[in-house]
Amino acid sequence: MATTAQGLSEDELVRRIQRGDEAAFDSLMELCGPRVYNIAYRMVGNHEDAEDMAQEAFVRMYRAIPKFDWRASFTTWMYRIITNACLDELNRRKRRPTLLGDVVANDNFDIESIPHPEPQPEEYALTRERQQELQRALNLLPDKHRMLVLLYDVQGLSYQQISSALGMNLGTVKSRLNRARIALRENINQYREQLVENTSLSNQEES
Repeated sequence: MATTAQGLSEDELVRRIQRGDEAAFDSLMELCGPRVYNIAYRMVGNHEDAEDMAQEAFVRMYRAIPKFDWRASFTTWMYRIITNACLDELNRRKRRPTLLGDVVANDNFDIESIPHPEPQPEEYALTRERQQELQRALNLLPDKHRMLVLLYDVQGLSYQQISSALGMNLGTVKSRLNRARIALRENINQYREQLVENTSLSNQEES
């Protein structure tokens, strides 16, 4: 379990907040912020909207923590908050003229982890290409399927934790996640095929 520089865990911070320690919430945001932001970013693929979603999630968390009853783990509860914040925002977008299709065409993606030692330029380019490939494939999934992949494959939650976080039957989690991962692989393969085709056409035009 992650802890602050003072050695305080998430659970200890939550209990302090429930006792009225306002400063403890700042520490909780610092501790949980990277995970909350990462999910939000992977859901939308751009920094500005991810920051808005993460902020909304923390606002909801702040308001709800006093009534948090510990029937689920704090981590599971936290993921439920960020999941609902992301899905609510995506649903609002669908009712507005700006569409998620704009995100798919966005090339400004993060490189979240770069191998050490520092990669050579060709390695960096390959890593960036794979990140773009994955993000594009994720963006093509239905919102709830994308969230399942992020919670299981990126955040490492168990089926049971996802079931609790999403309020979804365990069997449904497993079947939908399986379909989502199959669709993700198909999206990646289609992207690669299109890339090869475009490269081939470009080579033909140059020759």
